[in-house]
Amino acid sequence: MLLAAVVILAGLGTGQARALYVGEAVVMAEEVTDAAALMSALDEVLVRLTGMAEPSPVEALGLRVADARALLQSQQRVRIERLAEDGSRVDELRLRAEFYPPGVDALLARAQLPRLGRERPAILLWAALDDEEGVRLADSPLFDQAIRELGRRFGLDMILPLADATDLAWVQLSDIRGGFIDSAQPSADRYGAGVVALADLRAGEGEWAGRWMWRIDGRDLSVQVQGDSLVDLVEPGMRAILASLVERFATVTRPDGGLVRRVVIDGIVEPIQYAEVLRVFDQLSLIEDFRVLEASARSVSFELYLSGDGLEDVLRIGRTLVIERTEADGTLHLRLAR
Repeated sequence: MLLAAVVILAGLGTGQARALYVGEAVVMAEEVTDAAALMSALDEVLVRLTGMAEPSPVEALGLRVADARALLQSQQRVRIERLAEDGSRVDELRLRAEFYPPGVDALLARAQLPRLGRERPAILLWAALDDEEGVRLADSPLFDQAIRELGRRFGLDMILPLADATDLAWVQLSDIRGGFIDSAQPSADRYGAGVVALADLRAGEGEWAGRWMWRIDGRDLSVQVQGDSLVDLVEPGMRAILASLVERFATVTRPDGGLVRRVVIDGIVEPIQYAEVLRVFDQLSLIEDFRVLEASARSVSFELYLSGDGLEDVLRIGRTLVIERTEADGTLHLRLAR
């Protein structure tokens, strides 16, 4: 039965994650075309993939409007309703541009810039707010909007906890303000998050200040932030988290055409398990293609065609395929997590 499933399912194509290659930029309603907005949209995509800040990727790569148009797949103008600082609702006109993923990836490969693919851990954010109303969990609609918008801009899956009785049994305000990440780790399993972040945000005399703290692979990181408002403290914190994910998990596409890696998935006894393996392969941006080498009663061997190094890292992010061992010739033995 399993071998029949291999024959039937091996032809499934590899999909592409489009959202990472869609950028947005604010435009004026009276403009017919706006080259600057197109460049800003492309820059947003490149920041999302590389984590670069200063200089901007468009500037660092010396890109022109013609380069952006050559990568462009589609564009449209969209109206987004946003919450203004005074609490009113305003419409914002944006250019939404979708760029050709292989073209963007090739651009970064030629420049030998690291690229963070779609394998990104969800981030559970606990934020404490200290202002004239006292100390509490951050409950500002403007703060929530900033988290959502910057999550889109940076390609970060941000989760804000429900803060119900179950959550508060694990995490106290003193834990957040003190940077005790261990206290918040149990809540990560509840929300399916791979990273826990804490943000201690405080209003001062005429300005706001705070500290973001998070842990990646057992390494504790933090950044101090300042701004004129609560919302001003969000972007530098989330940008720093993105940069740390790029540093840890990004890969550089090999200019020589990539790697070939043999993997063996052990413990595959049902067609549904094989289908789950193919689903994982389809989602991993590092895997450009694959083929079945052989199938036995309890395992399937694949040859994976990779765009670069780092297969073990992206597998650990996904946590669906568990690494069992590596043979001397580099063959990787995996199993489905239970």
